[in-house]
Amino acid sequence: MTKISIIGAGPAGNYLAYLLAKNSFDVSVFEEHETVGMPVQCTGITTSYLGKLVELKKNFVINRINKARIFAPNNRFIDVRLDNNIILDRAKFDQYLMEKAKKAGAKFFLGRRFVDFKKGIMKIQKVRSKIIDEIKTDYLVGADGPLSDVAKSAGLKGKMDFLIGIQARVRLNNQNIVEFYPFIEKYAWVVPESKDIVRIGLATRKKPKKALNDFLRKRLKRYEIINMQAGLIPVYNPKLRTQKGNVFLVGDAASMVKATTGGGIIQGLIAARALADAIINKKNYNKEWKKAIGRDLLMHFKMRNIMNKFSAKDWDYLIELFNKEKLKKILASYDRDFPSRFLVRLALIEPRLLYFLKHIV
Repeated sequence: MTKISIIGAGPAGNYLAYLLAKNSFDVSVFEEHETVGMPVQCTGITTSYLGKLVELKKNFVINRINKARIFAPNNRFIDVRLDNNIILDRAKFDQYLMEKAKKAGAKFFLGRRFVDFKKGIMKIQKVRSKIIDEIKTDYLVGADGPLSDVAKSAGLKGKMDFLIGIQARVRLNNQNIVEFYPFIEKYAWVVPESKDIVRIGLATRKKPKKALNDFLRKRLKRYEIINMQAGLIPVYNPKLRTQKGNVFLVGDAASMVKATTGGGIIQGLIAARALADAIINKKNYNKEWKKAIGRDLLMHFKMRNIMNKFSAKDWDYLIELFNKEKLKKILASYDRDFPSRFLVRLALIEPRLLYFLKHIV
């Protein structure tokens, strides 16, 4: 039986384990932490597209949101209808996917750190005892996050760029509306997880704690922090290699993240599905995942590069342009994970959006 080793028990790794195990592969997942899903390093908001990939369960879907409020520096904003966005308990979501993979036959080894891979032999260290085991495997998958050790070992570590994501869970009565501030640091957010708790955070390159404290003081008069969460957000690199022989990268390890918002759960799951299909049916993985999400990830990347050059006046003007029902209707009708489906329509309805192309130069 073909042996497949997956490093990392996040959503992409666990979903891949499930897809391969149910197709009779010998799948083992190795996770550095003792508890899957911990520590939490994610805001945990996705579009309704998640329901097309996995069955949504009440134990990990803790809220649903149907409206976003996007702010400009001049404090004006637009309200955009969302198609039933999902707020996840990330730890429980990761654990759900693990149990699903286990039922399909996958084996999980927690407290195990990947060390190296050469000539079909993988070295795995037990975190507590420091003992290193040598394990033979036919395929190796790096689903081990933005600082992927699998990528380093296989010579797949290309030029990587990162943002620091930091958020606080805060007690705050709210209207169940997502708030987005695209001009604060790289971007900032307020995401309700319940009627009286929000996740408020931002993505930045430097001094994340100071930046978050400044945002908290600006947004709230009084607040009670329940706990803090932080992690690296990889910036999508379209030139990054994701396969070398029988070694593959998926999810954050392959920088498969929307550069506009930092979201990557759905992209990682879609890439995991593409990798499973490639292994099962002996297809080219690079072609499969790029066919599924490559164009949209590239569009998010190019939009982010343009937005990085925005002035406060540019943001004010953009929000002013989008304060049209026709444009808001398009935003509400299409999934933001796939901008290739609606960007041209937006430009046709409002040609003044082409003004921002000046920042390409």
